Amino acid sequence: MAEPDDSPADRERAAGPAPSLGVARSRWRGVVVGLAATAVLLVTVSWWATHPGDLPVREGHVTAVTTPGRAVYVGMVSGSEVDRTLRLGGVHVRTEATVPVEVVPLLCRGGSVSVTSDAAPFCSDLVDPTGQQLRPGDSLVVRVIGQEAGAAYVGRVSLTFRSGLQVGTSPAGTRAVVAIVPPTAS
Repeated sequence: MAEPDDSPADRERAAGPAPSLGVARSRWRGVVVGLAATAVLLVTVSWWATHPGDLPVREGHVTAVTTPGRAVYVGMVSGSEVDRTLRLGGVHVRTEATVPVEVVPLLCRGGSVSVTSDAAPFCSDLVDPTGQQLRPGDSLVVRVIGQEAGAAYVGRVSLTFRSGLQVGTSPAGTRAVVAIVPPTAS
């Protein structure tokens, strides 16, 4: 006995679905593209947040003269030169000296100092700059005291700061040379 011929419908069912000419989409490809785009965005935002614009620096230096045991205040950064308000995390000062000296950074509120032995008439308040805001109208000064005759070279201050969503550390202002000379006999 002969087997019946398969009908065209039976042959189609046995062959399975017909191959498609369309491109099969991989679910993983979309996930990988999404993760790559997110990574690029995060790297870009992180770079922007940690690379604020440079702070202004001035060429040359300020020269100051004082006597042993007497403080001298030297203006290093003027708030009017800074184009934004900075929340200061720290002020770092590098000093080289021929004798032991004490160098203290201070925030001069509401004023500016070039060189003086008494900053009170020029500043409404002198405070530790850490945690404070440097605004236009304020300035950063260093108080230098040496107990014996010599010289000190004060480099530009380095400010660690926050400006809006950005954080950074940058040199700012000018340099200073302080001569500590013995008092003259009159």
